Amino acid sequence: MSGSKYPTTMSCMEAFNRLTTCYSLGGQFRSYYRVGHLNPCDRQLEKLKFCVWSGKDPVAVQQWYRAEAERNLRVVGSSEAIWQERE
Repeated sequence: MSGSKYPTTMSCMEAFNRLTTCYSLGGQFRSYYRVGHLNPCDRQLEKLKFCVWSGKDPVAVQQWYRAEAERNLRVVGSSEAIWQERE
């Protein structure tokens, strides 16, 4: 297993900014417009918690990014389905 294609560092400030952007009125409006429901911001909160507790461990950070990439491959659906339904 080669983990070199995944980052070994994580910015907690960037994770915090993404979480606050998600919870903001604009972030929720964008989510509702794109996918038809409000975003609970679970993924952003999980990333911030991980960063605070394990963000300094390069191996753990690589495993986090690898797991996120695998999760993103499994997620089915996109905003395209909403637009097809609206037409």
